[in-house]
Formats: sequence, C-alpha cells, structure tokens
Amino acid sequence: MTPYTEVMSGQAQLLDVRRQDEWDAEHVKEALHIPLDVLLRGEQSELLDRTKKIYIYCMAGGRADRATTYLKGQGFQAENIGGLSDWRRASSSV
Repeated sequence: MTPYTEVMSGQAQLLDVRRQDEWDAEHVKEALHIPLDVLLRGEQSELLDRTKKIYIYCMAGGRADRATTYLKGQGFQAENIGGLSDWRRASSSV
C-alpha cells in the first residue's frame, strides 16, 4: 500500500508542516496543518492520531525531516515524504 492509498483510506494521516502563508497558497485537502514551529513547541499534537502512521510533507523535505525526527521521539509512527510536489507526483501515479 502506498502513502497515498493509506491516507485516502483513512489508515494514515497526512501532515503539512509549512508556514501559514504556504498553506494558504496551496495545500492537500486531506492534510492536517501544523506549522513546524508550532509542532516543535508541542502544540496541536492532540490533532495527531497515535494509532496511525503520519506522513509528513513541507515544501522540499527539510522541515518534514525535522518534524519526522521530533514525532518519532514523541512515540509517533512518522515518515517524511518530502515536498508538496512529491505528494502530488505520488498521488497522480495511483
């Protein structure tokens, strides 16, 4: 199963850690939005489901990597899927 099919079937969550202005310009409809700085302060983590894998994206993958490391340290199943364009490419190939 791919990250795209897991998210679309509700078996996983998709997390966008970009800034608010980036989210406002474009985002994936199914994604949760928690900017990286907010996430790293431990805020809004109640939006994340510990029983599901969390796929994380940002613009190019750097912030998603930081978020992945942080969430794994908090006991979440997290995976960096790169940037928004990577998600778009993966979803169009399904």
